[in-house]
Amino acid sequence: MSGLSIGYYYHIPAKIIDGSIHTAGPQGCFIDSLAAQCERIYCFLYSPRESELDTLDYRIQAANVELVDIGPHSSVLNVMFNARAFTRSLREYLPKLNVVFLRGPSPLLPQMAEAAGHTPVVLLLVGNYLTNIDNLPQPRWRKEAIRYWAMWNQWGERNIARRCLTFVNSRELYRDLEPISRQLIEIRTTTLRLEDFHQRDDTCEGPPYRLLYTGRMDRTKGLFEIVEAVSLLVSQGVDVTLDLVGAPIRNDPILEELKTFALENGIDDCVHYLGFKPLGPELFSCYKNADIYLTASISSEGFPRTLWEAMSHGTPVVTTRVGSIPYYLTDKQTAILVAPKSAYELSEAVKLLITDQTLRRNIIQNAYALVKENTLERRAGELVDHIKSFLAN
Repeated sequence: MSGLSIGYYYHIPAKIIDGSIHTAGPQGCFIDSLAAQCERIYCFLYSPRESELDTLDYRIQAANVELVDIGPHSSVLNVMFNARAFTRSLREYLPKLNVVFLRGPSPLLPQMAEAAGHTPVVLLLVGNYLTNIDNLPQPRWRKEAIRYWAMWNQWGERNIARRCLTFVNSRELYRDLEPISRQLIEIRTTTLRLEDFHQRDDTCEGPPYRLLYTGRMDRTKGLFEIVEAVSLLVSQGVDVTLDLVGAPIRNDPILEELKTFALENGIDDCVHYLGFKPLGPELFSCYKNADIYLTASISSEGFPRTLWEAMSHGTPVVTTRVGSIPYYLTDKQTAILVAPKSAYELSEAVKLLITDQTLRRNIIQNAYALVKENTLERRAGELVDHIKSFLAN
C-alpha cells in the first residue's frame, strides 16, 4: 500500500494560478502534509467565487497533487439540486483511487460518499452544522430551514460513519459517534510544521499590552465579548489594544457592529481590524507581536487551530471552556479557561496574566511543550497509517 492514491473532497475551493494549485492556507498545508505520505492525491474541489480569490493564500508545494474542478462554489441549494453533476468527476476517477477521503461537515459529503460506490471511504469530521444555527444573523424562518437541512445532512454523515473509518477532532463528536461508527479515531488537527515554531520565555513586558484574536470574523467566536472585555479593562485603567485578524463572513455585518460598539464605548482607538492574513510568516508575525491571545467561542466546537498557532509562538492563551478545549488544555497550566459569554471573566483573565509573571511564564512554557507534540508531519503520518491499516483489513 506504499502507492496509496487518495481522492480528497471538502467545500473550500481551489484554483490553478500561474501553473500551481492555490487554496486556503489550512487546507493547503493539510494536503501537502498528506501528499508527503502518499503516491498521489486527487483534490475534488470547487472553483472559487470572485470574492474568494483573496483567501486562496497557499500554493500547494507537492508535485503529486492534482486538482479536479468539480464546478463553481455556489449555494447549498444549487449543490443539492445538481449533486450528480458535482460528483461526476469523482465517479470518473474511481479506478485511480484506493480511498475517498471526505472532510466534513460539508454540503456535498453524503452525495460524494454515494458516488464513491465500492471504493472505501474515510471521513474527517471537524465540526457540526447544527451547533451554531441559533447564532446565525438570519430570520427565524430561515434558521429553521437551515436546521432541517443540517439534520438531513448529519443523518447522511452518520450513515456513512457506520461503515467506514472516521476521524474526529472533537471529544464531543467522538462521544456522539462512538456507539455507531465502525472505526472511530480522535485526532488533533493542526496547521503547524516544525519550522513554524517560535519559542519565547515571556510577554507583557510593558504597556500597551497587545491582545490578539485571529480567525473568521464570526459572531459565534465571542467577538462582542472580547471587545467588551477591552472596554472593561480600559475603564479600569489597564492600557491594552486589540488586533482582530481574519476574513469577514459573507453577508454578516459583525465588523460594522463591533466598530459601532467600540465608538459608543470610547475604545475605537484601542480596537484595530487588520484584515485577512495568509497562513505563514505574515499571520505568524501577529502572534509574535502579541502579548496575549484571546478567543471566546460561545458554543461547542472542536479544538481551534488558532490556539495551537498562538501556543507555538509563545503567546499565552485565554479561551472559553467549550468543546474539546478543556480536554486538551488545563486551566492555569497551559491556558486560562473562562466561561463563555462572560466579558468580565475574559477581562479578569487578561489582568491576571499581565500581573502574574510566574503564572504567565509557566503557561507559556507548558503550552509550548504541549504543542510541540502536534505537528503536521506527525499527524499526517498517523492519518495515513490508520488509513492503510483500515484498507488492509
